Amino acid sequence: MATAFSVPVMLRLARSTQSGNYTMTAAWQTVYSRSQIYAFMFASAKIDLTNMLAADHVEIRVSTRHTSGGAYIIEQLQSYDNAQPVNKAKITIGSIMDTFGVLIEMRQTIGALIVVYGEFYDTVR
Repeated sequence: MATAFSVPVMLRLARSTQSGNYTMTAAWQTVYSRSQIYAFMFASAKIDLTNMLAADHVEIRVSTRHTSGGAYIIEQLQSYDNAQPVNKAKITIGSIMDTFGVLIEMRQTIGALIVVYGEFYDTVR
């Protein structure tokens, strides 16, 4: 027997409009940024490093804020060198629960600048 009752939707998973192709630069560039006045969840990211070649060096860092309007604090910093193995060319960043802000940045410090595709998902009320 089915029961009908109302449950308010609190969070809705959506592909971020910030998803897309990014041409690498030597300076840190923001590829995903969100801050809210209430709790939200950065669900995940997939970043495709297929275009990396021998001698390329790409860095990806994830930062969060712990107070409203506060400075971002680095949570993760990862470096990738050379052409990536076929079965490991796409990296995943897991979920982060936050209120004050999530920031993902990338840069390429060695090699001819490449294009990297990033797919980002988050949930907001």
